Amino acid sequence: MKKLIYLLMVLGLVFTTACNPMDEIYDELGSEEAVISGDAVYTLTDDDYADLKIPNGFTSVDEAKSVLPNFLASLYPVWGKDSSVLVEYKMADGASNLEEINAYANAEKYSLTMDDYVASGSDVMGFYPDVKPSDFLDDILADKMVGEEGDIVLVKYAQYLEDPIITTTTNFSIADNFSYGSATGDLTTITTDWLGHSGGSPFVGYATTSLSMANYPSSNVGGSALIDGFGSEDVNRTFSPKSSGTVYLSALVNLSAVGADNGTYFFHVMDDGTNFRGRVGVKSDGNGKMLFGIGASSSTLTFGANAFDFDTTYLIVASYNIDNGTSNLYVLTTAPATEPETPEATNTGNSGTTIERVAIRQGFNGPTGSIDGVRVATTWNDIMVDDIVTDVQGEKEYTELYYMYNGTYWNPSIGVYYLSTEDYDSMGTASGQPGRYNNFDNNIHPNNYIPAFLTLKYPYAQESDLLIVMYKYYAGSTSIKGNAYSVLDGMWQGSSPSLQFGHDGTKWVPDNTIKYVLASADYELVGNGYYNNFDVRAGKAEETIEVRLEKINTILLKNFPGSAEGQKYNVFYNVYSGANEVWNMKVVLQGSAYVLQD
Repeated sequence: MKKLIYLLMVLGLVFTTACNPMDEIYDELGSEEAVISGDAVYTLTDDDYADLKIPNGFTSVDEAKSVLPNFLASLYPVWGKDSSVLVEYKMADGASNLEEINAYANAEKYSLTMDDYVASGSDVMGFYPDVKPSDFLDDILADKMVGEEGDIVLVKYAQYLEDPIITTTTNFSIADNFSYGSATGDLTTITTDWLGHSGGSPFVGYATTSLSMANYPSSNVGGSALIDGFGSEDVNRTFSPKSSGTVYLSALVNLSAVGADNGTYFFHVMDDGTNFRGRVGVKSDGNGKMLFGIGASSSTLTFGANAFDFDTTYLIVASYNIDNGTSNLYVLTTAPATEPETPEATNTGNSGTTIERVAIRQGFNGPTGSIDGVRVATTWNDIMVDDIVTDVQGEKEYTELYYMYNGTYWNPSIGVYYLSTEDYDSMGTASGQPGRYNNFDNNIHPNNYIPAFLTLKYPYAQESDLLIVMYKYYAGSTSIKGNAYSVLDGMWQGSSPSLQFGHDGTKWVPDNTIKYVLASADYELVGNGYYNNFDVRAGKAEETIEVRLEKINTILLKNFPGSAEGQKYNVFYNVYSGANEVWNMKVVLQGSAYVLQD
């Protein structure tokens, strides 16, 4: 299928002759009969080359100038004067670049996710400034992309230019790591955070060693609480009351013994009195292992079917739904980010209890062991996350670059450069310049900018150096295109050339005219921003063509500082002549100023 992208600007189509306000078309060089006019960018296809009987491309620019006018006449049979087409073609000796360029233009895209950045030690959506992204991109792509030899991917990532300022919040009610110093003893003596509410000696103890589990935030921090099967004391810690929804409680436990076959509870939440909810208990399975159970509001527990080992650290998570009285229990060997679908055990009891304390219980013939990392929250996520990032401040830049798969590894593509936002901006950010929308288009052709950009970026490039430059191009929609640039006679030049043709009213001829429509910023630049037009009424500021030409010079010289001698522009602008109209002025660059075309 031929790739044909139209950027149409219909200047006028007259169907009647009398009393039609469009019968007079204002032009700085005189009135003309209205015609159908259009603009397009067209890339010759393999079928086109076959039809033109030059399957390998043109052998010279002169050949292209000779052949293409008749081709355009058949392609655009109804277009007339002031139409323009930018034709992209290949040279017979440069055809090999086209396949490579197309492969990069059609490459799969991958943007790094938060999980990818975490691999580098980042806690935000971007690499930190002291990180070298290439140290991680190979492994990230190997993990996320299934590649075959020769596959290409365009990778996008962000990197902070300075250490970001991170604002976080905590949504849990309690996160107790038992960090109470280096002295051991009774827990309620070591700290006032925990208070006794029942029983006496033997007391709940405090040890300076901690329990750990990967990815659980309260892991391997501080010390731990000690419970004994012959202990008597029960202790609790208060938090802000919860009167609706679900309360989650979690802890790391490592139990060495269980004294009773019928089981008893050792961990729960409660109100400000003696209403205990979400009781977590344990009993022997009779075969040297233990079973965990849950009681919503009763000391009679529902036990799970899975047997667990002694002297092993597990993460227990229990929940109590205040609204319906249901409690679930999970016994885990990892810390999952989301709540598992199937609990170890479920029990239903009384609802409606306001929960405001978490408790550790010692019961006769209960378990002996350690408890650590006690957490209470209202969601599973808040149990598993220490701090939630709510805001990140800091400047960062985005980079996009190509990687190719060699059959074993993903490696950066050599000799290919993808223009960044900063690159477009360096070519000018005003109206009519690449940095305005960070792309090229029919009026902002890459070959007018990229050679100068490469000269500045690679000042020490050597003769015959070759670089494929990929860029964004807008023609109704934005796509990725590219060209191969090489150093010839000390200057960067595109090796996949293009020619612009214009219709002179009779035929298509090579023409470098760029059509340009003044934007709001242009009127602002020359002091006409209030109405965004030129007032051409008698005695008004822009009545004469000389004044308008001076203002258009100011605009073009600012917007297109790199234009070459002889560059032509057809500038369309708003005027007020007693009515709102659109006029145009055709100019050409001669020396340091634009003059009216002959």
